[in-house]
Amino acid sequence: MAIPSQTDMYGIVLDLFANGQEYSRKTAREAVRDLLNLSPEDCAKQTSSGSTVYGSRTGWSISYLERAQLIDRVRKGFYAINDTGRKVQAQELSPVELSALLRQRISELNPWQRREPTAKRTSEGLIKQEENSKDIDSLEQDEQSPRERIESLKDQMDEVLGEDLLKAILDHDSDFFERLVVDLLVKMGYGIGSVTKKSGDDGIDGIISTDELGFHPIYTQAKRYEPGNTVGREAIQSFAGALGSVRNGIFVTTSTFSRGAREFAHGYPHSTISLIDGKRLVELMIKYDLGVTTESTIRLKRVDLDYFADEG
Repeated sequence: MAIPSQTDMYGIVLDLFANGQEYSRKTAREAVRDLLNLSPEDCAKQTSSGSTVYGSRTGWSISYLERAQLIDRVRKGFYAINDTGRKVQAQELSPVELSALLRQRISELNPWQRREPTAKRTSEGLIKQEENSKDIDSLEQDEQSPRERIESLKDQMDEVLGEDLLKAILDHDSDFFERLVVDLLVKMGYGIGSVTKKSGDDGIDGIISTDELGFHPIYTQAKRYEPGNTVGREAIQSFAGALGSVRNGIFVTTSTFSRGAREFAHGYPHSTISLIDGKRLVELMIKYDLGVTTESTIRLKRVDLDYFADEG
């Protein structure tokens, strides 16, 4: 079974708690993993921050269920379903209906923010949508957990930033690009770099000295190509010839590499040739803060469990 969406996971976790057992976040993640019979591939899927996707969605489900007071923290780090949770679970709400219920209960129970009620309670104390309220079917499903959505938005912004970086690079000449490649490798910690021309356009554009005496240099070549102008096998062959006895070379382009170019680089027996296309180039520039600046910082915080740990 594929990893459920965040909206679907609320009901899965609530059903898990309905058996009356107590669960920690860790044991709940394990139980959900086994319950869903997730494949090794699905278990290995991670958010960009390194958390497992199924674990992130399980953890956020526990947080929402607790804030909506459908489960209680019964002892340190452990949770169990309460009477309200049992009544809600017995209603067999659809995933979207349960998601809407959770959000409404959290809103009503928020001690810092009171909102006009948009629903009424039944005699059992459970929340039902008003007949004239927003159609429940029109509510959107949450495919991802809140952390995943934040990371997804960052990825989208980085993608736009990468496109802008490529445009900025193409607005400059080839000499600028050759220096940029050397600057990037220096930023990445490979050593001290310099730009050079050894044998014309098919020669070496930059040298990275990885040690003080220059025994293990890295040679670079930078091709500033417009999108669609693919670097072919011949260009990589020429670069390999220019490497001579040097064992490491990096070929960087603003465009892409053909399949033949990648196959030649991968199979070349005399040197290790790394290929960096335009997409990978801007990813590295963003990661190592080359040509970009931080506009704002959002700090995500969590409870420091060590601070609240029992003494002794």
